[in-house]
Amino acid sequence: MLFSTSFISTLLLASVVQAAPSGPDNALEARAPCDPGYYPNYNKNGVCTLCPAGHYCPDGQSLSNCGTGQYQPKTGTKQGPCPNCPSGTYQPIEGQASCIPAPKGGYVPYPGAHSYNNASGGSFQGVMGQNLTCTTCCGYSAVGNSNTVATRCPSGTYASAGSGSACTKTKANCVVPATCTQLANGTCPAGKQNH
Repeated sequence: MLFSTSFISTLLLASVVQAAPSGPDNALEARAPCDPGYYPNYNKNGVCTLCPAGHYCPDGQSLSNCGTGQYQPKTGTKQGPCPNCPSGTYQPIEGQASCIPAPKGGYVPYPGAHSYNNASGGSFQGVMGQNLTCTTCCGYSAVGNSNTVATRCPSGTYASAGSGSACTKTKANCVVPATCTQLANGTCPAGKQNH
């Protein structure tokens, strides 16, 4: 009789124990939430993992991406939303640790941008990471878009300030400065800053 009782006990025990399913819905793997700033990494059996840069982990149960136009350079961040990219920079991809400076010929006028603007005709931007463009000076032109410099009109031709057109033989009613160059720090020629 001992054999049959032992056999029946083994059968009963085998019917109660089940293979544990994998993933976050596994009741047998249920754990207390991680501390804020951490998240349960189910690729590592739910081990609490430090929240990576580009994300925030507010409740210890989830990993949230920073949105486009945002960034988070720190790890272990508890609170969202993430900071907006400052003007002069942008971020087109979610979950990033940094922002991208506007390229030469482009600018970003406001914070939280997910793209940059091209300098339009009559303006230029020769420095990366800027939030404005410079207007061309009298006697200089910047034709088309994404201009990085203002081009001095050839001798005997003219362009009015802010001209997006080619230089012409029509005399402009203004004084042509010796230069219309942007400084290395992004400062536009005097009085030629667009907002």
